[in-house]
Amino acid sequence: VIYNQRRKILNKETDLKENILTMIKEEIQRIVDAHITDEHGISWDTAGLVTEVNTVFPLPRELDAEALSRMSSKEIEEKLIELAEALYEQREKEVGPDNMRMMERLVMLRIIDNLWVEHLTMMEHMRLEAGWQTLRQTRAVDAYKREGYKQFQVLLDTIQHDVAHTIYHVNLVKREAPAGTTTPMAQAAERAGGSSKLRPKTSGKKTGRNEPCPCGSGKKYKHCCGR
Repeated sequence: VIYNQRRKILNKETDLKENILTMIKEEIQRIVDAHITDEHGISWDTAGLVTEVNTVFPLPRELDAEALSRMSSKEIEEKLIELAEALYEQREKEVGPDNMRMMERLVMLRIIDNLWVEHLTMMEHMRLEAGWQTLRQTRAVDAYKREGYKQFQVLLDTIQHDVAHTIYHVNLVKREAPAGTTTPMAQAAERAGGSSKLRPKTSGKKTGRNEPCPCGSGKKYKHCCGR
């Protein structure tokens, strides 16, 4: 699953935008469910909801805990998803579609690669602890498989969580050449221009080696431009 997902990310024809927006939507639903535990608002934690949503994307000031407490759980979820999608579109307009697609791929690749390595390392430790190398230990092997499946689901949830909590906070950095430096093209032009001496044009008559140099230096031709 992970390798297939990674191949899709590397394929420029894959629409990562829709995938990421789905992850954000599901993350919002998870956050709402964690803080809105009933339909009547008796045990709602709207302050905690606002705090956690702000770690994904910034909420407008008017949408505070008090404002959310006057809405139904469905209205809260729909409003947050609407805001998330609007902010995503705004971000894309700011950086441009091409840069946004690049950011999506970089974020997805970095998160998946880092978490996948952590997952494999953890599974290797579990394998050694369970005595996987001794196939006769059936219970240990079964426990390893069950825990492996459980941890893989945790991995997928963590990927979704990290993507949703990262994509709104990525900034593009424009790298500029330090003061006093020139670009490679400029350096090449300087080398090309400085490698040849400007020589005066002559009328076509060949200058003798012992004659004064036509450049006006006062030296003999053989000791100046005729060398």
